[in-house]
Amino acid sequence: MRKFKLNWGWSILLFYITFILVFLFFFYRSFKELKTNELVTKDYYEKELAYGDVIKKRQNADTMRVSVKIFQKNKNLIIEFPPYVQKAEGKIILYKPDNSKLDQEILLELDEKSRQIINHDQLISGRWDVIVDWIFNEIPYRIEQKMTLN
Repeated sequence: MRKFKLNWGWSILLFYITFILVFLFFFYRSFKELKTNELVTKDYYEKELAYGDVIKKRQNADTMRVSVKIFQKNKNLIIEFPPYVQKAEGKIILYKPDNSKLDQEILLELDEKSRQIINHDQLISGRWDVIVDWIFNEIPYRIEQKMTLN
Protein backbone atom coordinates (compact mmCIF):
# COMPACT_ATOMS: atom_id res chain seq x y z
CA MET A 1 0.00 0.00 0.00
CA ARG A 2 1.20 3.41 -0.95
CA LYS A 3 1.74 5.96 1.82
CA PHE A 4 0.18 9.42 1.35
CA LYS A 5 2.78 12.15 1.33
CA LEU A 6 1.76 15.73 2.12
CA ASN A 7 3.83 17.95 -0.15
CA TRP A 8 3.45 21.66 -0.90
CA GLY A 9 0.87 21.08 -3.64
CA TRP A 10 -1.50 19.25 -1.28
CA SER A 11 -0.89 21.89 1.41
CA ILE A 12 -2.00 24.68 -0.94
CA LEU A 13 -5.09 22.69 -1.93
CA LEU A 14 -6.03 22.07 1.72
CA PHE A 15 -5.50 25.77 2.49
CA TYR A 16 -7.85 26.82 -0.35
CA ILE A 17 -10.50 24.29 0.64
CA THR A 18 -10.34 25.41 4.29
CA PHE A 19 -10.56 29.07 3.24
CA ILE A 20 -13.61 28.43 1.07
CA LEU A 21 -15.37 26.44 3.82
CA VAL A 22 -14.77 29.19 6.41
CA PHE A 23 -15.99 31.81 3.93
CA LEU A 24 -19.16 29.80 3.18
CA PHE A 25 -19.81 29.33 6.91
CA PHE A 26 -19.73 33.10 7.58
CA PHE A 27 -21.76 33.78 4.43
CA TYR A 28 -24.47 31.36 5.64
CA ARG A 29 -24.42 32.82 9.14
CA SER A 30 -24.80 36.42 7.94
CA PHE A 31 -27.87 35.53 5.85
CA LYS A 32 -29.37 33.63 8.78
CA GLU A 33 -29.12 36.80 10.92
CA LEU A 34 -30.71 38.91 8.19
CA LYS A 35 -33.82 36.75 8.30
CA THR A 36 -34.24 37.17 12.08
CA ASN A 37 -33.52 40.89 12.23
CA GLU A 38 -36.77 42.69 11.39
CA LEU A 39 -35.75 46.32 12.05
CA VAL A 40 -39.04 47.65 10.66
CA THR A 41 -42.39 48.28 12.28
CA LYS A 42 -45.60 47.00 10.74
CA ASP A 43 -47.16 50.40 10.08
CA TYR A 44 -43.97 51.99 8.79
CA TYR A 45 -45.63 54.08 6.06
CA GLU A 46 -48.16 55.69 8.40
CA LYS A 47 -45.43 56.48 10.92
CA GLU A 48 -43.32 58.05 8.19
CA LEU A 49 -46.18 60.35 7.19
CA ALA A 50 -46.56 61.56 10.80
CA TYR A 51 -42.83 62.08 11.33
CA GLY A 52 -43.22 65.88 11.33
CA ASP A 53 -45.21 65.57 14.56
CA VAL A 54 -42.44 63.43 16.07
CA ILE A 55 -39.87 66.11 15.25
CA LYS A 56 -42.02 68.78 16.90
CA LYS A 57 -42.46 66.62 20.03
CA ARG A 58 -38.69 66.08 20.24
CA GLN A 59 -38.07 69.81 19.95
CA ASN A 60 -40.55 70.41 22.78
CA ALA A 61 -38.71 67.84 24.93
CA ASP A 62 -35.38 69.54 24.17
CA THR A 63 -36.73 72.85 25.49
CA MET A 64 -37.69 71.43 28.91
CA ARG A 65 -35.81 72.99 31.83
CA VAL A 66 -34.86 69.56 33.20
CA SER A 67 -34.72 66.59 30.88
CA VAL A 68 -36.36 63.20 31.37
CA LYS A 69 -33.91 60.49 32.42
CA ILE A 70 -34.13 56.83 31.47
CA PHE A 71 -31.83 54.39 33.26
CA GLN A 72 -31.53 50.90 34.77
CA LYS A 73 -31.23 50.18 38.46
CA ASN A 74 -31.62 46.83 40.28
CA LYS A 75 -33.49 45.01 37.49
CA ASN A 76 -35.76 48.02 36.99
CA LEU A 77 -36.10 50.39 34.09
CA ILE A 78 -36.69 53.83 35.59
CA ILE A 79 -38.13 56.79 33.71
CA GLU A 80 -37.65 59.90 35.80
CA PHE A 81 -39.45 63.13 34.96
CA PRO A 82 -38.65 66.58 36.35
CA PRO A 83 -40.38 67.24 39.72
CA TYR A 84 -42.77 69.82 38.23
CA VAL A 85 -44.27 67.17 35.92
CA GLN A 86 -46.90 65.53 38.12
CA LYS A 87 -49.83 64.67 35.88
CA ALA A 88 -48.70 63.75 32.42
CA GLU A 89 -50.64 61.54 30.05
CA GLY A 90 -48.91 59.32 27.57
CA LYS A 91 -47.28 56.02 26.85
CA ILE A 92 -43.97 54.22 26.97
CA ILE A 93 -43.11 52.13 23.94
CA LEU A 94 -40.52 49.40 24.38
CA TYR A 95 -39.39 48.47 20.88
CA LYS A 96 -37.09 45.48 20.28
CA PRO A 97 -35.60 45.87 16.79
CA ASP A 98 -34.76 42.20 16.31
CA ASN A 99 -38.13 40.77 17.42
CA SER A 100 -41.36 42.71 16.99
CA LYS A 101 -43.29 40.10 18.99
CA LEU A 102 -41.61 41.43 22.15
CA ASP A 103 -42.64 45.07 21.59
CA GLN A 104 -44.68 46.55 24.42
CA GLU A 105 -46.74 49.66 24.99
CA ILE A 106 -47.24 50.77 28.60
CA LEU A 107 -49.46 53.61 29.83
CA LEU A 108 -47.61 56.38 31.59
CA GLU A 109 -48.48 56.34 35.31
CA LEU A 110 -46.15 58.52 37.37
CA ASP A 111 -45.70 57.99 41.09
CA GLU A 112 -45.40 60.76 43.70
CA LYS A 113 -41.73 61.28 42.76
CA SER A 114 -42.60 61.93 39.09
CA ARG A 115 -41.18 58.66 37.86
CA GLN A 116 -42.29 55.33 36.48
CA ILE A 117 -40.58 52.09 37.39
CA ILE A 118 -40.85 49.13 35.04
CA ASN A 119 -39.58 45.78 36.27
CA HIS A 120 -37.55 44.44 33.38
CA ASP A 121 -37.57 40.82 34.56
CA GLN A 122 -40.37 40.41 32.03
CA LEU A 123 -38.15 41.86 29.28
CA ILE A 124 -35.54 39.81 27.47
CA SER A 125 -32.02 41.15 27.78
CA GLY A 126 -30.57 42.82 24.73
CA ARG A 127 -31.00 46.00 22.75
CA TRP A 128 -34.22 47.98 23.21
CA ASP A 129 -35.44 51.34 21.98
CA VAL A 130 -37.34 53.11 24.76
CA ILE A 131 -39.75 55.76 23.48
CA VAL A 132 -41.62 58.00 25.91
CA ASP A 133 -44.46 59.97 24.34
CA TRP A 134 -46.48 62.23 26.66
CA ILE A 135 -48.59 65.37 26.93
CA PHE A 136 -48.09 67.87 29.76
CA ASN A 137 -49.99 71.18 29.94
CA GLU A 138 -51.45 70.41 26.50
CA ILE A 139 -47.96 70.32 24.92
CA PRO A 140 -46.82 67.04 23.33
CA TYR A 141 -43.32 65.71 24.10
CA ARG A 142 -41.28 62.72 22.98
CA ILE A 143 -37.89 61.27 23.86
CA GLU A 144 -36.18 58.19 22.49
CA GLN A 145 -33.26 56.29 23.92
CA LYS A 146 -31.49 53.14 22.82
CA MET A 147 -30.59 50.86 25.72
CA THR A 148 -29.09 47.48 26.35
CA LEU A 149 -30.93 45.74 29.17
CA ASN A 150 -28.98 43.21 31.23
